[in-house]
Amino acid sequence: MSTALARLYHAISLSLVALLLSSSIVHAQRSGEASADVYRIDPRTSDIRLLVYRDGALSTFGHNHVVSLKDFTGTIHLQPKLEQSRLELEIPVDRLIVDDAALRRLEGKDFANEPSKDDIAGTRTNMLGSALLNAGQFPTIKVTGTSGPVDAKNSAMLALSVQLVGQEIKLTIPATLKLEGDQLEASGEVELSHRQLGLKPFSALLGSLRVAEQMKFKYRIRASKVPK
Repeated sequence: MSTALARLYHAISLSLVALLLSSSIVHAQRSGEASADVYRIDPRTSDIRLLVYRDGALSTFGHNHVVSLKDFTGTIHLQPKLEQSRLELEIPVDRLIVDDAALRRLEGKDFANEPSKDDIAGTRTNMLGSALLNAGQFPTIKVTGTSGPVDAKNSAMLALSVQLVGQEIKLTIPATLKLEGDQLEASGEVELSHRQLGLKPFSALLGSLRVAEQMKFKYRIRASKVPK
């Protein structure tokens, strides 16, 4: 066999191997998707909120804030092995709610004082502005995630990838899972920092009035099984 022919034969062989491997991977992915039960998240009965705190020498002139969400889309692909399950969320940042009065009451004394309409509007403008979420350039936050092993108390750690302001942020958060009939619920609470999210907290008056670095994230996501 000539050298040129041998090289051609070798190249064809490598191409066939690559094609077979690719086909096997695609088949495995499709098989996994076929075995998953799909749950569609219901934003109306779900509860996602971020507690943001005031800080600085003049913090008494500011407010703590509750940022919540009731308008988003998402699915959960639930596998027989829960650690292979997948979460997908898409959040329009302009639908974020600042200081819902009912949620402030639920959060107790740290949120007892009620900001004025102007205060709320100003906070929302700062949040969506180019210095923070930059809603004009990045209108959505996308979240994908997988579950780690589930223990006897139905607790697990969720490994999340968050597409936020043009960055990919990796987070690990705790979750308690509940499956009853066709209803699935995941809930948890964790402290997050602006630094973890690749954000710089709002600051005014040379830092005398600013948003604290640490925040608290609470969630209860409810989803219903999609008939096959």
